[in-house]
Amino acid sequence: MGRRNRASMLPTQLPQLQNLIKRDPKSYEAEFMQQYRHFQSTLSIFLMKPDEDAKELAELITFISQVCVCYPKETAEFPQHIVDLLQEHCQVLHHELRRSLVQALILLRNRNVLDNTKLLPLFFTLFKCKDKALREMLYSHIVTDIKTANAKAKNNKLNKTLQSFMFTILESAKSGNSDENAVAAKKSVDICIELYHKNIWNDNKTVNVIAEACFSPVPKISATAVKFFLTSNEEREESDDEDDDLPDIHRMQQAQVYTKKTKAKARKLESAKKKIKRKNKSQRAESFNFSALHLLNDPQGFAEKLYSRITTKDDRWEVRLLKMNLVSRVIGIHQLTILGFYTLLIKYLQPTQRDVTMVLVAAAQASHPLVPPDVLEPVLKAIANNFVNDRTSNEVMAVGINGIREICSRQPLAMDATLLQDLTQYKNFKEKSVVMASRSLISLFRQVNPELLAKKDRGKTATIRLKDGTLKVVNFGEQTDGLDEFKGLAELEDKEDEEADDWEGWEVDDDSDSDDSAGWINVPNDNEEHFNVSDDEDTKEGKDAKDAKDNLDENGKRKRRVGKRQLRKMQDTEETLTEAEQEKLREELERKQAEQQEQQEVILKLATSRILTPADFAKLEEIRNNADDPNANRKRTAEDEAKTNQGTVDEFDILGPRKRAKRDYETRMASIQEGRENRDKFGSKKGSKDRGSTTNREKARNKNFQMVSQKVSVKFKARRSLMEKQKVLRAAIDKQKRRKH
Repeated sequence: MGRRNRASMLPTQLPQLQNLIKRDPKSYEAEFMQQYRHFQSTLSIFLMKPDEDAKELAELITFISQVCVCYPKETAEFPQHIVDLLQEHCQVLHHELRRSLVQALILLRNRNVLDNTKLLPLFFTLFKCKDKALREMLYSHIVTDIKTANAKAKNNKLNKTLQSFMFTILESAKSGNSDENAVAAKKSVDICIELYHKNIWNDNKTVNVIAEACFSPVPKISATAVKFFLTSNEEREESDDEDDDLPDIHRMQQAQVYTKKTKAKARKLESAKKKIKRKNKSQRAESFNFSALHLLNDPQGFAEKLYSRITTKDDRWEVRLLKMNLVSRVIGIHQLTILGFYTLLIKYLQPTQRDVTMVLVAAAQASHPLVPPDVLEPVLKAIANNFVNDRTSNEVMAVGINGIREICSRQPLAMDATLLQDLTQYKNFKEKSVVMASRSLISLFRQVNPELLAKKDRGKTATIRLKDGTLKVVNFGEQTDGLDEFKGLAELEDKEDEEADDWEGWEVDDDSDSDDSAGWINVPNDNEEHFNVSDDEDTKEGKDAKDAKDNLDENGKRKRRVGKRQLRKMQDTEETLTEAEQEKLREELERKQAEQQEQQEVILKLATSRILTPADFAKLEEIRNNADDPNANRKRTAEDEAKTNQGTVDEFDILGPRKRAKRDYETRMASIQEGRENRDKFGSKKGSKDRGSTTNREKARNKNFQMVSQKVSVKFKARRSLMEKQKVLRAAIDKQKRRKH
C-alpha cells in the first residue's frame, strides 16, 4: 500500500523524483518522460502569454536541468528551448521566471551540456534587462566562465568572439539612446577591465576595446574606461582569500609533539598538507605586463580624438579633468606632439580654478624632451604670473614653483635665465614651503643646466663640472647615449680579472665523467716550463712606452701635468694668461676630452660584449658610490622619479609639505569637549562604592574557612584562655563605645 501511494505522489513531488532519478535513472525513465511531456505542453501554453508569472514552469525547468544529464538523448532540445525563450521574450518575462531560466542555463554550462560560445553572447544581451540581481549573477558567471576557459591555455576562439561581440555592444550604445544598451555596454566594459586585471585578457585587442569606450557619449562608460587607463599601470595583486586561510603546518606539527595524539588531529594535519600542496601546484610563474597605455594601436590618434572631446565641453568638469589627465599621460609616455593641448591648459592655470593642482599635474605629465621649448615657455610664464606673486597666498606660491619644477625636470630648455633667477630669489622667503620649493628648483638646475643660475646659486659641484667640461647640456631633439648608467664598468671588469688571477695555478679536480678521465694526462712541455709568453703583457708594455713617449717635451724631459686645482685656477684667469700658458691649458683640456672619449669607448665595448646581472648592477652602484663622483651620492630628483613612475606625477609632489593652519577658539573647545566624552571625572575615589577592587580585610572576611583554618592567628584564637578572651572582649566593647561618641 505504501509503495502504491508513493508512486502516485511522485508526479507532484519533483524534488523526491529528482533524488530517485539520480540514484537509478533507468527505473524512473517513464516518470521523467511524463514530466518532460508536461513541460513541453506547459511551455506551449505559456508562449501565448509570456508576460504572466509561471511558477509551475519554473519548477519543471529546474527539475529537468538537474536530471537532464541522466537522459542526454531525450533532452537534447531542452537547452535550445530555454535559449529561444530568453532571446525572444527576455524583456517581458517575470523576474523570478527569468532568473530561474538563467540559473538553469548556468547549471547546464557547468555540466558541459552547453557551449560557452553560444551561451555567453546571450548573457551579454541579458544585461539590457532591468534586474540588478540578475545582472550581478550574469557578471560573476561570465568572469568565472572565461577564467576557467583560459585556465590551461588561451582559448583564442572564445576570446575573439566575445571581444568582437563587446565591440558591437559599445557601438550600439553610441548609436542608440536607450538606457538598456548603455547598461549592457557598461557591464561589458566592466568585464573587460576585470579580466585584464586578472591577467586573462591582457592583449592589445582588449585594451583597444576599452579605448573605444573612452569616446562613448554615456558619461559612466567613458569615465570607467578613462579610470582604467589611469590606474592600470599601478601594481595590482589579485586578492586571494586562500592565502589568509592557509594553516601553519609547523605549529600543527609542534602541537602533535607536545599534546595528546588523536585521529582527528592527524586528519586535520593531513588535510592542511594537501591544501598547501594544491595551492603550490596551482601557482603559476610570475607574468610581467606592460601598462595598458603601451598597448594602444594608435596613441597619436587616440590622444587627438580625446583632446577634441575635451574642447567640446559636453561632459562635466570631473570627466573632462579625467580625460585631460589621460591625454597628458599618453603624450608623456609615447612622447607625442599635440601643440593645442598646452594652449588649452593655460586657460585653466588660475589659482581660483577648481582642482587646479590636477591641471598642473596634467601640464607636467604632458612635458617631455621632444616638446618644443617655445610651446612650454608660455605655460611656465602663466604659472609664474598667476601663482608666484605678492597677491597670492604662501600655499599658492609653493604650488606654482613646484609645478614649474616638475615641468622643467622633463624639459629644462623651456626655462629662461631671467625667470629662473626671479624664482630662485624666493629661497630666503619667510614661509618654509616656498623656501623648500625654491631650493628644490635650484637643486634641479644645478644638475641639468647650472649656467642659467646665478653664480652664487650654482654650488661648488656644479661650478667644478662647468669648468672641467664634464657637464653636458642636452640640446633640443638630442638623445643621450645612456652610458652614465654603466659608469664603473671598466673598474668592475678589472676587479673580476684580479679575482680570476687569484685562482690561477690551482689544480681543478675533474669529474670521472669528463673527457680527460679516459686515460689521457696533460703533461707540461719542458720548453714552456720557465717561459710564460703573454700577448697582454706585450700590449701593456707597448702602451706604457707610448704614453711615456707622449709625456716627453722637445728637450726629452718629462712633461709636468697640470693638477685639477691648477687647471681650475687657469680657467678662472684665462684672460690674463700668456700664450704659452693658454697653449698648455688647451692641451690639457684636449687631453681630458680624449681620456673621456676613450673611457666611453671602453664602457660601450664592455656593455655590448657581456650580459649584466642584477648583482653586477649592484656592484656598479657600489663602485660609483665609492668613487669621487659628484653624481654618485646625489639625491633622488624629480627626473629620476619621472623615469621610475613611467611618466606619472603625484599630486602631493606639487602640493609640497603643508603646515597645518591654526584652529580658532570654537574648534579647539569642540575638540576638548569631544575628548572628555565617556571619561570619568577627576578626583579621589575614596568613599565611593564604584571601586575597582576590595580591601584585603574584606577579602579575608569572605574567604572560605578551610582556606584560613591553618593560619597562625586562627589557631591562636582556638588556644586562648578565658582571661585572654575576656580582655579581648572588653577592648572590643570599649572601642564600640568610643565610636558612638
